[in-house]
This record gives sequence, structure tokens and C-alpha cells, in this order.
Amino acid sequence: MLTLNKLYIISLAFATFVFCHPSLGQVKQTHFITGIGGSYVNVIDEGISPLLYKGIGGNVILGHFQEKENSINTSSAKFDFNNPSSSISNAEMYTYRLEGHYQRYWKLSDDANKSWKIRSGLDLSAKWALRQHLSFTNNSQHIETRFSVAPALMLARPFELWDRNFELGLFYSVPLLTYATRPLFASTRFPASVNKEEIGFFDYVRDGEIISFGNYFKWSTQYYLYYPFKNGNGLRLDYLWSYESYKAQNPIKTGEHSIMISTFFKI
Repeated sequence: MLTLNKLYIISLAFATFVFCHPSLGQVKQTHFITGIGGSYVNVIDEGISPLLYKGIGGNVILGHFQEKENSINTSSAKFDFNNPSSSISNAEMYTYRLEGHYQRYWKLSDDANKSWKIRSGLDLSAKWALRQHLSFTNNSQHIETRFSVAPALMLARPFELWDRNFELGLFYSVPLLTYATRPLFASTRFPASVNKEEIGFFDYVRDGEIISFGNYFKWSTQYYLYYPFKNGNGLRLDYLWSYESYKAQNPIKTGEHSIMISTFFKI
């Protein structure tokens, strides 16, 4: 089992290579992304309750997209809020999630004349989640974090419709390695989640474990339809489906459907 210090050194070295290693080719376009959307989630978090919770919510997105001759780099931060409830107990909970992604895709040198563009890459992600059970007077809050490295694939299909250009595509990824924190039970109040009155940033990532297939599985697929404007800006409609399962002492399973609309501003 790797210690947190060793994990930090490995992650720092990997991130330095990914972010600082130069990409060949000139920048073709760069966009700043803003978006808003809605979602429907299913949650079984046995650290809080063995019952299935379902509910709707919303999200906001900020991101950056850069395309070069040989690669595509994207980064994004998304905040989600949901209000799932149990149809059996009629209990409710609030869920808050902050998730960040950095993705790099490499273009194939011979795909210029092909209808479908296939681009393989990597997805580095981090997630912080808080669940607040509204019916409990104690053990009502549950906080967890994830840091994942995943191979990723991007498929894109440019086409014309009504004399206008569009692009249809999808992204999907499956984490190979994840560093996860998973408390054994929920806490009564926010600081108590790490058993301290005053909490620091690294308190959320201590006492975690390195997990992979067998204990942890996540599948994410995101379909999109992109419409570029003549001025260089663009509009994109996304549908995201994801499933996550973590076989900890108190297992958790989540499923999500999300629809987002994003604006791409050329910078």
C-alpha cells in the first residue's frame, strides 16, 4: 500500500510531465467554456442508508478547450447539486459535488480525410462530494474524495446539415487507478467528518487507499453535438451517463444522467 507522501510524489511527477511536456504543432483554436445543466441521480450509500435514493438537480461548468495540430487539451470544473429521496422511507438528502478534469487527446496523423476522428488520451480527475441526510439528527453528513487516472477515447464526426457545419462525438473513460477516501460512517456536522474542530485541505485526503478494478469501477460516457458560429464561438449540447461502484466496508453505488448546454467563447 502506498503512503500519502509517495502518492503525492508520483502524482506530482505525472502531472508535471502531462502539463509541461511540450506538444508539437501550432495552436489552431482556444475557447473558454461556460455551461449549465440538469441531472438525475441514483444513490445507494450504505455509510448513510442501505436504501436507494433518486432525485434531480443541476450543475454549472467552467472550462478551457485548446486544439493544436496534434493534440486536444481540455480542462473543466463542475459543481453539482442534487436532492435525492427514498420512495420507501420518504427521507431526503442533499448532495453537493465539486469535480475537476484535465484531459489530453492525441490526434492520429492519418485521420484528416476520414469521416470519424479517433483520438486516444488520458483523463486526470479529482472529486469532492458531501451528502447531507435531512432526516437524521446525528450521523447526517458524509464527505469523500477521489483522485483518478483513466485512459480516455474521443470520437468525432463532422457533418453538414442545412448548409451549416456541426460535429457529433463522444468521450468515454474508465479509471485504472484511483486514490479514494471513504469514511466508515457519516458525521453529525461538517468539521467532525475528519474529527477536528479546524480542518485543513489535506484532512480530506488522508487515510485513503489506492484502488482499481475489483474494488472500484467507474464508466463515463459523454455524447455531444457541437455547432460552431462563423465568428469562432460555438454552442454545444452534451448528454452524460456515468456509473460508479466502490466496494468499501460500507459500499456505494451511484448512477447519473445529465444534460448540459455550453457556450464556447473564442480567446
